[in-house]
Amino acid sequence: MNFRILLFFVLTSVSLAGNSNPSEKIIDDVFRLIYNQQFSEADSLLESKRDKIEPFYADILTIDLNWWRHVLYPSELNAQQFNSLLKSMEQEKTNTPEKKIKHLVWLSYQLRFEFKRYNIIGAIRLRSEIKKLLEEIKVNELNYSNNRIKLYYLYNALFTYFDNILNPFLSEKIRNERENALLDIEKYTREDDLILSSLASYFLGKIYLNIEKEPEKGNLYFKTLTDRYPQNTVFQELFSESARKS
Repeated sequence: MNFRILLFFVLTSVSLAGNSNPSEKIIDDVFRLIYNQQFSEADSLLESKRDKIEPFYADILTIDLNWWRHVLYPSELNAQQFNSLLKSMEQEKTNTPEKKIKHLVWLSYQLRFEFKRYNIIGAIRLRSEIKKLLEEIKVNELNYSNNRIKLYYLYNALFTYFDNILNPFLSEKIRNERENALLDIEKYTREDDLILSSLASYFLGKIYLNIEKEPEKGNLYFKTLTDRYPQNTVFQELFSESARKS
């Protein structure tokens, strides 16, 4: 099993966007600060405005903020703190669609954490749980806004793509599903929603750079991200790497 391929299968978050109320600006502002690597400012804004946004969004932003802090400043202490944070926010299994979405978000971060510490067996177990959960969720039962539903579909497209990458039996059906998944992901890069388009651009850029071996295509998406988040050193490195390999 290719670790590098599996590592890219996970969204940073799956349900942050899509509010149609005043809290949307707060969510976007915190997201911008996180992805500009202004962690202290993001932390301060999130804490001061926590009562203005839904607890679900506040929790996901908290996880996302601490995830990137852990990635950029790796240490045993940061790893322990992030793992403790995940455990404190673990969602109980439930049959309601909304709770399943929350559990799906939590699983995505847990999966990423297990890969980062090379716990491949644990990651494979989580991947199976994610696949089962995606099959269980009925979109028509979700009382979500349009953009939030789109994030769910983006997650599905990513899973479809990577699931077909991992399939050892190459066939026309698998190639078609993989190509259709890429088209779906690309569609979401053109959305007006900040979080939806940013996540789609990041993962599509990574796919073209590391898997499809078409760095010139990935470079276009990393250029968008570096323009949007000029202080993000990860995006800058990916932009330089894809330009060098083009």
